[in-house]
Amino acid sequence: MKDFFIREATVRTPRVELDPNNQTFLIAGESYPEDINRFYDPVMDALQHYFNETGRGLRCSISLHYFNSSSARQLMEMLDQLNGLAKQGRQINVEWCCVADDDIMMEFAEDMASEVTALQFQIKVIDSPDM
Repeated sequence: MKDFFIREATVRTPRVELDPNNQTFLIAGESYPEDINRFYDPVMDALQHYFNETGRGLRCSISLHYFNSSSARQLMEMLDQLNGLAKQGRQINVEWCCVADDDIMMEFAEDMASEVTALQFQIKVIDSPDM
């Protein structure tokens, strides 16, 4: 597997990093790509490849300050797949960062946490999206 998978942030897409050496995965920024599948399919493929190749766990950090409904569906699908892997015994931790006064993001994170019970899911409240 490549040492690193990176998609740089744009105005419409988040930064995505998958670092197999450190067993970390990051999504940060805003997510409302014009073509949702064109953006997220390679991300999902990289995650699948990571788990097939390494057999290791993963520490995920999600810090999005805006995403549209299509991105929400992709994020739910991704977390569902990670949850399935956790049910198979993989150690997968998710830290979802939410700005303290962003009730919508907090509610989404809480909903996701209740759905993906095999994941170690933590909601981290931050002061601003620029961590």
